[in-house]
Amino acid sequence: MATNIDNMDLNELEALTKKTQQLIEQKKKEKIDQAYAQLVDIAQAVDMTLDQLIAHGQKKKSKPTRKVAPRYRNPKDASQTWTGRGKQPRWVVDALAKGKKLDDLAI
Repeated sequence: MATNIDNMDLNELEALTKKTQQLIEQKKKEKIDQAYAQLVDIAQAVDMTLDQLIAHGQKKKSKPTRKVAPRYRNPKDASQTWTGRGKQPRWVVDALAKGKKLDDLAI
C-alpha cells in the first residue's frame, strides 16, 4: 500500500511522521527482545545463566606488570635513568658515541 505524500497537507505529514517514529521504535524494541530471547536460549543450551555466559566472555584481567629497577644513570643528570630495556635514550647513545661503555653508566 503506497501512500502519496506529495498531496498531504502539513498536519497529515506531521501525523505520519509521528506514527512512523512510533513504529520504528516498536520494531527496534521487538528486534532487541528477539535477540535477548536468543541469548537466553543459548545460555540455557549450555546450562548457564545469561550472567554467567556474559561473564565468561569478558576478558580476564591480566596480572599487573612489575616495575623494573633502573640499571643505568646519566652521569650528567642523575634524574635520567634507564632500565636497559627498550630503545636506548639519547643520553645513552651520546655517551656510547663518545667512547664510554655501558658499564660506565651502570648504577
